[in-house]
Amino acid sequence: MKKFARYVSLNILGMLGISCYILADTYFIAQWLGADGIAALNLVIPVYNLIKVLLLLFGIG
Repeated sequence: MKKFARYVSLNILGMLGISCYILADTYFIAQWLGADGIAALNLVIPVYNLIKVLLLLFGIG
C-alpha cells in the first residue's frame, strides 16, 4: 500500500505541474499574442496531449 500511495502522489504532483505550466503558458501567450495566440494554443494542446499519450502507451506498454 505504501508503494501505491507513493506512485499515486507522484503522478498527482506531475499532473499539477503540467497544469501549472499550461496555465502560465496560456497567460503569457494571451499577454503577447492576444486572441489569435489563445486560439492557436487551444488547437495545439489536444494534439500535444495525444502525442504524449501515444508515447506513454508505447513506452510503458
